[in-house]
Amino acid sequence: MEVQKLISQNADKIKKLLRIIFILFFLIAGLYVMIHPAKTQTNILNAVFSENYEDSTVVKLSGRYSSKINVMAESDDAEKSSQTIDKFYEMTDKNIFTVKEMNINKMLDTYKKYQYNLLSSKNIKRLENNFYESVTAESLENLYNPLGITLLPLDEDPFMLFTDYIKSLSTGSGDYSLINYNDKYYSVLTLEINPDTALSPTKINGEIKKLIKQQKKLSVDGVKVYLTGTPIHSYYASSRSMLEINIICILSAVFLFALFRYYFSNIKLIIPTAISISLGILLGYIVCSLIFHSIHVLTFVFSTTLIGICIDYSLHYYIEKDLSKIFKSLTVSMLTTVSAFAVLLFSGVELLKQIAVFTMTGLFSVYLMVVLFYPLLKIKTEERTINFSLSDKAKKILLYSVIAVAFCGLFFIRFNDDIKDMYVPSKKLAGAEKLFKNVTGNNSKITFAVVNGDTFQELLENEEKLTNEIKFTKFQALSKYLPSHKQQARNRELRKNLYTNELKNYSVFLTPAQVSKLLNETYPEDYLDFDIENSVFSEFLLDKNTSLVILYDIKEPQTIIDNGYKYIDVQKTISERIKTCRKNCLTMIIPVFAILFILLSAIYKPKNTLKILTPSLLASTFSIGILSLFKVEINLFHVLAIFLIIGFGLDYSVFKAGGIKGSKDAVLLSCLTTIFSFLLLALTNFKLISSLGLILSIGLSVSYLTSLIFEYNKEPSE
Repeated sequence: MEVQKLISQNADKIKKLLRIIFILFFLIAGLYVMIHPAKTQTNILNAVFSENYEDSTVVKLSGRYSSKINVMAESDDAEKSSQTIDKFYEMTDKNIFTVKEMNINKMLDTYKKYQYNLLSSKNIKRLENNFYESVTAESLENLYNPLGITLLPLDEDPFMLFTDYIKSLSTGSGDYSLINYNDKYYSVLTLEINPDTALSPTKINGEIKKLIKQQKKLSVDGVKVYLTGTPIHSYYASSRSMLEINIICILSAVFLFALFRYYFSNIKLIIPTAISISLGILLGYIVCSLIFHSIHVLTFVFSTTLIGICIDYSLHYYIEKDLSKIFKSLTVSMLTTVSAFAVLLFSGVELLKQIAVFTMTGLFSVYLMVVLFYPLLKIKTEERTINFSLSDKAKKILLYSVIAVAFCGLFFIRFNDDIKDMYVPSKKLAGAEKLFKNVTGNNSKITFAVVNGDTFQELLENEEKLTNEIKFTKFQALSKYLPSHKQQARNRELRKNLYTNELKNYSVFLTPAQVSKLLNETYPEDYLDFDIENSVFSEFLLDKNTSLVILYDIKEPQTIIDNGYKYIDVQKTISERIKTCRKNCLTMIIPVFAILFILLSAIYKPKNTLKILTPSLLASTFSIGILSLFKVEINLFHVLAIFLIIGFGLDYSVFKAGGIKGSKDAVLLSCLTTIFSFLLLALTNFKLISSLGLILSIGLSVSYLTSLIFEYNKEPSE
């Protein structure tokens, strides 16, 4: 008795010490995170791409084109359309949104000073190959065209080479434009979010909300204002998702309230349960903040799964009221679930690492709350007994059905890693995007070539070499607006050669004196230059030694690669990375089961270990199988859900294998609350979240039901 009393006293002292350590760690780490909070990352690309140079280039490219908002005013009256877009711009906060204009007309005076240095790429090729007749024929056609324009007097530019060069430059979509389409007039304005504002998703959403108010205010008197662009989609998707998740949380809380009232006749138990949930999620956030520079928003989405296991641990304690009876099962459940997520640490994918750390920390925190603090509570309950079970016949039907669906589904499984299909916009937004593309003619597929150079001039020269190799492809490049010094010097020579060979025969409209002046003129040997970093042309630069060539509907991208340049199809690259991430997750499933088998075999008999693991295996394969049979394409988030199904499934089986009297009811109640929450998630409009909710609600249902099939042999230690 003395020894037992001494052991009990020491155990109490250890528990007190652990409580103090837990509270101190929570307070100190929490205070540090409050002072140095981690950034929240919303870009899905940061979830699957690393921070190396190659990956950051893709993320940077995507971000550059996903921070633009297109404003389009539609009216039967051209003046109304233009005035509306002017008013919209006046109402816009210029500190938050900027308009980057590539308005060539504003740069004409600068270009005119260096007219001798400038030739269109088309005319460069003609003159390099001595195709003078082609140049003169086109010049004569433009000369006698009643609708033709000349930007310089003919005695200065008889072949209108400068005019041709300016025409070859696209003005882009940054300035106000008036377009006639289907008997209506459209004025277009493109706003770009300030880089500092772009770092704060909350601030962006607040500013976009103001733009939407402006849109509604100006959509009157026969004028319609449309807003398109990635930030608009993000705003509506996040707003709708937050509303839906808030509704789900309320409904889940009501369901939990009703459950506690019905089963325990004590709704006060919700308080320690809610505290455990909150502390688990909060500690998961704190540890992630200490380890990672930024935390992805999808990590928080996955953190909601902690609610299910937290409730499970709590319910087991509320029913048994004796920690010693459930300690082994509770500990084994925690260790196996944590082990399942620990494998994700070796995935090489930032999002999966964050999910692993967040979930492992949260689960361990909930476990400590139950073990260290729940025994201090005085719990009074009046439990009911549910006694839910399956007949032998029902067990056989269930087992064969699950196996059949899992097996047949494998033959119909199809994967979809396309980033576009992970988000479905509303009909209103999709219609606005389609109209914008039709009005502006912006239906081309945009890809990129990345060009490098040790110096700025070498960079421009390398761009020119590349663009000379591209045939029948429209492109935009910095060297198109600012030729290299080498090309400018060559353009002067080509112009002089054209005059020498063709001017006398061509220029019948010039006096002999004017012809003589043109032939004998000495061109200034200076060069066109811009302050690139502080101009709209900075859009072409990734850094001072790297530029982008924007390609439209390129037919032979291999040409770029063959010439030693990097080719980037952003959408394809993203989809390929998501595919790699999915494959990595799939290859880790077998190691997860192997690790769990080894861990459980050290605690249970091998036969019982197999029985514990089988429900998780059946539930995982059934979930994928049933989706495949209904022609639902499997994406990365379906695969990620398998790890959650494994974790929950083990939780159900471990407690059942423990043979504890009240475990059946606790597992059933936990399963009901978890499935209810995920079933609500499956009904949301955001495809990523609904994919997660659907497969989890299916998988957890099957995991629980199949756990009822097996009877466990009593362990020698029990």
